[in-house]
Amino acid sequence: MAALSFKATSSMITNRPSPEDFEKQSIQYLIQSLDLIIKNSEGEEFVDMVEVEIDDYWKYHQGILNNSLTLLFLSLENYLKKEICTVSPMLLVAGEPKKWAKKNSDRKFSELFIHPFDDLLVLYTELGLGNITEQTASKLEEFRLKRNQITHGVLEEHITPEYILESFYIFMAHIWGHRQWWDQLKKHIYNEPLFGIYDTDHEKASVTTYIDFLVSYLGKSKTGEILGVDLKQRNYFCPSCHYWLNHEYEVTDSKYAVLKPNSSSSTNLYCVICDSNYTVFRKKCEEEGCKGNVIGEGYCLTCFAEQS
Repeated sequence: MAALSFKATSSMITNRPSPEDFEKQSIQYLIQSLDLIIKNSEGEEFVDMVEVEIDDYWKYHQGILNNSLTLLFLSLENYLKKEICTVSPMLLVAGEPKKWAKKNSDRKFSELFIHPFDDLLVLYTELGLGNITEQTASKLEEFRLKRNQITHGVLEEHITPEYILESFYIFMAHIWGHRQWWDQLKKHIYNEPLFGIYDTDHEKASVTTYIDFLVSYLGKSKTGEILGVDLKQRNYFCPSCHYWLNHEYEVTDSKYAVLKPNSSSSTNLYCVICDSNYTVFRKKCEEEGCKGNVIGEGYCLTCFAEQS
């Protein structure tokens, strides 16, 4: 048997990324993907006023939807890199390892070629980091092809917000993981350098708008699934989020709190926005016409009327 030859070298691969580096990129892309649609969905309220078809509105804004789709793809790609990086960042590098280093000189990780998306998926599954079902794999391939067509300017069909949000649901439910993406999204928003410059409590509660947006496209069942909470059961105002969100001027209802356990005698209310539990009292609301009987922090959490 021929002896293996190996030449020792003092060169190294430097500036290796951490899982946190890819996590930060993935959640930034995810937020930007959602924000593009959220911002431009505001124009929908004027569509009926000027007798414009909603389909025509979004056909005109294909560039925005194409960018949203591309950002969602980049988000998922960086999520896979983050997971693989928990084992070793060097698993991300393509090509023969013997060709990675330069002779007698260090080489930055950023100078190396990284595996393409298809290979990242194989690594992700073969390393036991997650399972990809046939249905999810088919959606990923479809999504990858659309991204490529957008990149090369040859996409012939029109992208819709519904298509992007349905894809988002599949990726969050079957790859990213229930609730994990939501915790990362809030963490990233709360760590923004200018966060809290207006009002920390108000700004924390403002992430309610993301849930409003997802419910409008996906419904409460799918939105609750990817949040890890059953939103199909009766929803209540969060005594903290709703107050701080609207204490100076009316923004929107923050009504994504549920009883845990969900029973007629339950006295624990959980809010998915602030991830907090509140002790509530079960007594009839004092407001005429309200049938609510869940009271907390001095408010009826069904109608948010103050209680004596």
